[in-house]
Amino acid sequence: MISFLTYEVYLSKILIFASFLLLILITLSVVYISYVSWKDKKRLKK
Repeated sequence: MISFLTYEVYLSKILIFASFLLLILITLSVVYISYVSWKDKKRLKK
């Protein structure tokens, strides 16, 4: 039973870390896509 509880704690820590990692990756991808779109609009105006 004790080993199951420590396994649960490790699992929750891994899930928290993975969710933060996904959040950072999604944020970076949105910023990158916005930047590329902005550069493209700037290029089309010329």
